[in-house]
Amino acid sequence: MSTWFREISIIDIENLPSDRGSIIVSWHPGGLFDNMLTRGLLPGKQVTFDGVIDDEDELFAIATEGASGAEIVVFPEGDSHESPKSKQIRECAAKIALKSKELSSGAEPVIIPVGIHYSRPFYFRERVALTIDRPIEINGSVDEMTEVISGEISRSSLSRDDWRDRELIWKARSIIRAERVRNNPVLKKRPTYGEDVVGARRVRAAWEWMANEDPERCKNIEQRTKNHISKLETYDLQPRHVDGRPNSVSKKGFVKSICQWLFAWSFMVGFVTLSALIGSIPPFLLVVSIDRFFGSRLEQSYRGSLKLYSSFVIYPIWWLISAWMFTWALLSDSSPVAGLSDYSTIIAFLLSIPGALVFPLMIWWMPTAGKLQMKLYARGTIAWRRMRLWVKWRDSSFDWEGLSKAQRELASDLVGVGDGLILPGDKEWIDPEPGKDDFTVVRKRN
Repeated sequence: MSTWFREISIIDIENLPSDRGSIIVSWHPGGLFDNMLTRGLLPGKQVTFDGVIDDEDELFAIATEGASGAEIVVFPEGDSHESPKSKQIRECAAKIALKSKELSSGAEPVIIPVGIHYSRPFYFRERVALTIDRPIEINGSVDEMTEVISGEISRSSLSRDDWRDRELIWKARSIIRAERVRNNPVLKKRPTYGEDVVGARRVRAAWEWMANEDPERCKNIEQRTKNHISKLETYDLQPRHVDGRPNSVSKKGFVKSICQWLFAWSFMVGFVTLSALIGSIPPFLLVVSIDRFFGSRLEQSYRGSLKLYSSFVIYPIWWLISAWMFTWALLSDSSPVAGLSDYSTIIAFLLSIPGALVFPLMIWWMPTAGKLQMKLYARGTIAWRRMRLWVKWRDSSFDWEGLSKAQRELASDLVGVGDGLILPGDKEWIDPEPGKDDFTVVRKRN
């Protein structure tokens, strides 16, 4: 997971109980990725469940585990999907929860809603966050519990009817963030993706509350936000680029970006790059070929799973082969690599250790070199983007004054709405009743 995702955030992990069983429910936007994340990142004993209860015997067996303190991860939507809105859920989660409670002899199990948030699903080196919501008591009939679980999944996944609405919430959050950083430079450090998710939840709650309480004002701010974001996108800019523009755009910052770019790329030329290319490019091309031949016929979520499955098989096999190749190249008398020891500290070190240790060391080195290469490449890419941004900042054809003024006015209105309300994350916040959405308990500050 740490190789596939460049950033993983887990929010409120303390909500997961350790003294009782739990039925973990979540929406299903990422196919195989969802299962891997819940299995790999949530602590405790987890019970394998395929999502379908075949008969009463299977229900009894699974519920017994939950009653005994295990975790049962359920994706009640059934199939994974690409919709920004959670789908109609099945009754399996409610049945397991009620049966687990019935069979428990000690502390009763609870339902734990989990939100899974991908910055871009199925893309390599993107970001992901898991939000662990508060425990829900198990009470009522199967239909009543299914309705509660459906509401909780919708709330924890920040469900919206349309992708444009969901993206608008994230863009509004970025405008608010840029405004707060401008007023308080201490906040300049870029937030984690988990913090972004929490911020988006606050904006969503405020937005939906305003749509009910003051629809005209909501419509006005929404249209202004759309217009401003559309203008920024034509310039390939983010809100933070507008507020982050220095008052004096000198050449010093541009030169600094060039130096950072050269530093990153200079370190990529050498044994690290050679190892990364040999260890990563051939399996990458094979995975891409499989994806293009077979994946093009599948839905996007299944296509992402295919990429992951094929990577799990192909990469380790190739790493073993390439590690053997490197070992032979280092130890063979006929290899030309030994002559390069005067020019490479890493090669000189490898030639100095016992031959029996070279192969296991190279098995570890092949994937490690790939990760080092990705980090260096990321630093180089960030520096390159910074260089391009400095060029734009110095371009007099941009109406920077007009952009900045429009964004500050819009940000002031957005911040004003949020500051006047009690939202998720505030110390006065009170969670809604199980199954209800956040906006139902948003209230004005006194």
